[in-house]
Amino acid sequence: MTFIGILEHKFVPLTRRGFIPVLLLFLALDAAGQSYYFRHYQVENGLSNNAVICCQQDQKGFLWFGTKDGLNRFDGYTFKIFRNNPDDSGSIGSNFIHTLYVDPSDIMWVGTEKGLYKYDATTESFSWVPTPFSEQITDIKRDGRGNLWFISNFNLFKYYEPSHQLDQFKVPDYFEATSICTLPDSSVWVSSSNGFLKKYNFTTHSFQSFNLFDHSQKTVSNWVEKLYGTRDGNLLVGTSNQGVKFFDTHTGAYRDILTYNADKTEIFARNFVQTTPDECWIATESGIYIYDMSTGKTTNLHKEYNNPYSISDNAVYTFCYDKEGGIWAGTYFGGVNYYPRQPLAFTKYFPEKGKNSLSGNVVREVHQDQYGHLWIGTEDAGLNKYDTSSGLFTSFQPTGAKDAISYTNIHGLLATGNELWIGTFEHGLDVMNIQTGKIIRHYSKQNDAGSLRSNFIYCIYQSPAGQVMLGTTIGAYQYNRATDNFTPLKGFPLFNWYSSLLQEDDSTIWACTYGNGIHYYNPKTNKGAHFRYNSKDKNSLASDRVNSIFEDSNKNLWFATEGGLCKYDRQKNNFTRYTTANGLPTNFILSLLEDSKKNLWITTSRGLVSFDPVSGLSTVYTKANGLLNDQFNFSSAYKDAEGRMYFGSVKGLISFRPDEFVKSNFTPLVYITGFQVNNNELVISKDNSPLAKSITYTHKIELTHNQSTFSIDFASLSYTAPEMSEYAYKMDGLENDWTYLKTNRKVYFTNLSPGTYTFKIKASINNGSWNGPETTLTIEILPPWWASRWAYIVYLLLASAIIYFLIRNYHRRINEKNRRKIELLEHEKEKEIYHAKIEFFTNVAHEIKTPLTLIKGPMEKIMKKNGHATDISGNLKLMEKNTNRLIELTNQLLDFRKTETKGFSLNFVKTNISSILADTYNSFKILAESKSLIYQLDSGEKEVQAYVDTDAFSKILNNLFNNAIKYARSEIQIGLTLVNEEKIFQIIIKNDGYLIPKEMKDKIFEPFFRMKETEKLSGSGIGLSISKSLAELHNGKLELTDAHDGMNTFVLSLPVHQQIEFDLHRT
Repeated sequence: MTFIGILEHKFVPLTRRGFIPVLLLFLALDAAGQSYYFRHYQVENGLSNNAVICCQQDQKGFLWFGTKDGLNRFDGYTFKIFRNNPDDSGSIGSNFIHTLYVDPSDIMWVGTEKGLYKYDATTESFSWVPTPFSEQITDIKRDGRGNLWFISNFNLFKYYEPSHQLDQFKVPDYFEATSICTLPDSSVWVSSSNGFLKKYNFTTHSFQSFNLFDHSQKTVSNWVEKLYGTRDGNLLVGTSNQGVKFFDTHTGAYRDILTYNADKTEIFARNFVQTTPDECWIATESGIYIYDMSTGKTTNLHKEYNNPYSISDNAVYTFCYDKEGGIWAGTYFGGVNYYPRQPLAFTKYFPEKGKNSLSGNVVREVHQDQYGHLWIGTEDAGLNKYDTSSGLFTSFQPTGAKDAISYTNIHGLLATGNELWIGTFEHGLDVMNIQTGKIIRHYSKQNDAGSLRSNFIYCIYQSPAGQVMLGTTIGAYQYNRATDNFTPLKGFPLFNWYSSLLQEDDSTIWACTYGNGIHYYNPKTNKGAHFRYNSKDKNSLASDRVNSIFEDSNKNLWFATEGGLCKYDRQKNNFTRYTTANGLPTNFILSLLEDSKKNLWITTSRGLVSFDPVSGLSTVYTKANGLLNDQFNFSSAYKDAEGRMYFGSVKGLISFRPDEFVKSNFTPLVYITGFQVNNNELVISKDNSPLAKSITYTHKIELTHNQSTFSIDFASLSYTAPEMSEYAYKMDGLENDWTYLKTNRKVYFTNLSPGTYTFKIKASINNGSWNGPETTLTIEILPPWWASRWAYIVYLLLASAIIYFLIRNYHRRINEKNRRKIELLEHEKEKEIYHAKIEFFTNVAHEIKTPLTLIKGPMEKIMKKNGHATDISGNLKLMEKNTNRLIELTNQLLDFRKTETKGFSLNFVKTNISSILADTYNSFKILAESKSLIYQLDSGEKEVQAYVDTDAFSKILNNLFNNAIKYARSEIQIGLTLVNEEKIFQIIIKNDGYLIPKEMKDKIFEPFFRMKETEKLSGSGIGLSISKSLAELHNGKLELTDAHDGMNTFVLSLPVHQQIEFDLHRT
């Protein structure tokens, strides 16, 4: 059994009078002591900070936690955090919360690092209480006369709110106050920093002093940390160096009741909570002490690093005892620890590193021997013997020795006499001497008669007559003690996987199989039968995979299958099924037991179920109720003679006594905790917000028509197992029946019609009991202004106007449609003219090209023969120049035609771009110089190689160079660079000619386009268009960029590589 750092201090019981010496004797509690399992809530769960300094529960049931970084409200599911907001006057003044106090009128007072605040729950806002010091408030209490007492900077204050009268007992006139306690008799007690207890006299407005250290051992500090009033009107005093003192308010005497930890260090006691007349929990710097006020015994709970259920931090600062009897402990580093008072206490057994504990997680078989020892077989860590009297485990592991168990994976256990039969996974059968712990016999698969056919021993059963039977993956067997061998069970097929065996009083043997249903056979009558699943028969077995069989006290047979729970009807010779339709969490049933009240306890793959066969009602228990986890294991159920049940899971073993079940009568209200409109949370008193106060305190809400899509959050403030709380709602005005949501606590409504609705919500925290009160919220959705009566009059007037405008617009649309048709026809006509123009020029070019070629040849011969004749040389050169010009124009027209018809075929070969650019530059240099232009080339230091069509590339360059020289006024700049990780090269050509406007950037690339400013210059108007088309055929682009430097900048960007490339090599 696992316990959490339990220490015992034995004291003489407390009495009201006299001094009783304290015995500082630390003894370990016996293993039968109570176990304490905590849940942890930290920043990962939504808490604002893990340093929890104070906690309170308000009258509605919300829990409040004050931390070093904000105030938290908890509803069992989520934390709502309140922090300081300088822009919000209603926010809390500081994020460091020192103390909380909820007075009898359910007003919460908050002591912060920067003063005292009063919380208004209806508006979820804070108001500052004016005090002389805006410093930390460390304690707050209200007395029976309506006075609020608080401590600020060690100064004591008494505040009467109706008259706003504030009385100060300031230092050094009085004393340094550290803690306040008000008792039911309206007396007020205050502790001081020097170890005195002060009782206030309302008549004289003075204090009576009591020394809390006058007969104690000397200590370095007499600091009193906390005063706490017990139910009998006395005081518990927590100190920083002398632990806990008990002060008798009737006699004025005190006694030290808990001074030292087990390591002899002084206990620093910070807080108290009395849970019963005899039990008190003490928060200390060394964990939690649970003090029995009648016997003087204490139990110390401290952090255990390998125990996930221990407290999360030893520095415990605060307690809260909630309405369900649960205890909340705030720690300095570990957040909040919650100890729930579960209706059924599950004891947990699981592996803990460095401690005597269960050896493995996956518990398969549990069986008790005649000596009272509990034997636990695991599938991952061998065999365990648990001594129920000492609480100690003994682990048995395979060592290879003959007297050791043969394998770690245990599947079957049976204690009979002084022998423990151990079935393993694929390693045969061991028989152990229980007293010596040694294996005395081993059986495994052999080929001879009398041997087992399988080494996988799945289950071991002893009949009422003492006969040992085995279920294996190949057959069921009985053990013959006289001959020390095995024979197959008569009447049962050999080649079956037998999972469970049982023999009735009439000698009928039942055998469950994993995959082949159920067999039974009576050796006396020689009769048997075979039951299997039939999809067409609802009274057949629910599944052929049967995990276990159980006979209850009424001799009914129950079968746990992977299709549900089945009860055998002897009269009809069929089965009654119980499935998820009957309230089970799943149909995957593993094993079952019966308690003294004839309820069945059923393990499943999704929790533990308590099932009443008479009423058919079931209660589901999960990890939220204190289980180790929800996944139980096969054939892992055992009930001892005292009625304690043991169930194995994949995370360890649990045990409990069903007779100890305590039904909770706690019925919490359900509160609406959130309201979202169009997926946005409503904020109180914000612009366009329908909330004037907190949704929790709102009974009616008005929404506009465009707020008709909304969602509602709610919570029942039960903390023992909030994950198991179920909800049902009904929206009157929309639906007539209740909608059951299971554990979902949010509902959505979409586009509700204008009208008045009543939202009703209720909860079940007791597995099916819906007897709690309902919470209602009236929701009125206002109609839009355009749905009002007067709006319809306007609509009537508008209708006539609309008809008129419709008719007029109809005619306009017809005219517009006709206009668009005309425009389309004109566009098509222009397109035809354009293509006709291109076709005409192309035909003319073809017709002109041949005569020009014929003219050029003879003319060149004449020039060679007569070029020296001065009288005709000028004319000849003029003829040659214009002939070349005409040939160039015809070639451009033909090239343009090819690009327009996609008939231009390119061959991409590796080319020295730098060289071609330089050649082109040089070829135009004379022309540039003739115009007195600044003509510059920057081709970079690195030579650029790329795959281009050299002819097309040259045409592009020629057009760009020619264009630049033609229009430049004084300067031309040419540059070459590599970009985009050298995947693209760019040629940039700038000229300072007439600056082309931005709106003309794309227009200039259109065929035959000429700007008015350049119409006087010669040109065909297709050079740039051809160049752009050729650039695109290179998978690149040619563009005119923005002129940031006052120059027209043409950028030619081409890829270095093409999809199809040719590498030419010289031979």
